[in-house]
Amino acid sequence: MDFVFGLPPGSKRRTGVVVFVDRFSKMVHLAAVPAEVTAVQTARLFVNVVFEHHGMPLDIVSDRDPRFTALF
Repeated sequence: MDFVFGLPPGSKRRTGVVVFVDRFSKMVHLAAVPAEVTAVQTARLFVNVVFEHHGMPLDIVSDRDPRFTALF
């Protein structure tokens, strides 16, 4: 899972993309997000975009983005 920001604005002020990759199938899921997306919003996107198609993964790999580590 990773974020890409700095893209030209799209609909609804979305200037970023969250990338989910299933390492087993190599399937990529993308979702447009605003620059101020939160960890809770990302978790909801994960459930709506990935979980519904593949089920819950055994592990999730992230680059420890501050959105997820800021509260700890």
